Parts: sequence; C-alpha cells; structure tokens
Amino acid sequence: MTFVDPSYSLLKDGPLKTVGGIGQWNDEEKVNNHFKQFGVDNIVKHYKLRNDQFFSSYKAYKLPKIDIAFIDGEHTYEGIKYDFVNTLRHSHKNTYIFLHDTNLYIREMVRHCGVKQWLELLKMQQGLFETVDFPFDSGVAVVRVLKDKNDDIFDSL
Repeated sequence: MTFVDPSYSLLKDGPLKTVGGIGQWNDEEKVNNHFKQFGVDNIVKHYKLRNDQFFSSYKAYKLPKIDIAFIDGEHTYEGIKYDFVNTLRHSHKNTYIFLHDTNLYIREMVRHCGVKQWLELLKMQQGLFETVDFPFDSGVAVVRVLKDKNDDIFDSL
C-alpha cells in the first residue's frame, strides 16, 4: 500500500500550501508507529512527497498498477484534475478511486475547491466511469474505472 503526503504544516508552510495541515507525517518513526497500531506497518509505505514529485517517479519506484486510490490532495479544480488523471494513468479497469471533500459547497462557490465540479465532469463521461457520491459531512465519492486506457480524454479539458 502506497501513501503519499508531503506533510505540510499550516504553521510552518503557511496557508497557501495547506488548509489545516499539522505536519503529522514528518517523523518516519511516528508514521510507522501510527500504522503499527492498525497492524499494517509492514504493508504501508509512506512517500513524503508532493503528488507531482511522486507521479513523475512512479515507474522508478517500480510500483504496480493502482487498484484502489484515495485522493485528498490539493482541492482546486486543476489540483483534483492532476491527481485524478495521474492516478488513472497508473490504473486499470475496475480500479476504485475515492474522492474526498465532494461536499464543500462554500469553498466550491468561492472557487477554492473543485472536487464537486470534477465529479460532475466524470459523470458526463459515458461508459468510462461509475460514480457514487456520499454527500455527508465534507463528502466522499467513489469512482469505478470501467475500461483501460482512458486517461487521454482529459488532456483537452
């Protein structure tokens, strides 16, 4: 299992890099202890990187195709597009991609969040994805990839 998070802190890195981050993933030993309490420390590998750094080195890490992804990264429309498309490039048919924060209406209205907008775009891609949105609290959606090799459709968006 791969876990990617640069561990930004609101106090250290400022509000332009994170919304409420506390640098929780800075200490490798603490990260391992966190996952140890759930008995998964031997299968979770943390990459303390931004997503652009991680995806540009994906092949070098020799990671397998993605079966399940949980995207809770940079929430602008461009940010979710980048994360989703790059996840899709390393995915396959029947990959499940979870999108966090699909129900942040105030942030969507002021264009500080684009997750809901991205989800609506995915729903329009007939035959490529199945989507279910759970609009409780901040919201989460699950997207099932219905075919292989469909990441190029987003290049023009």
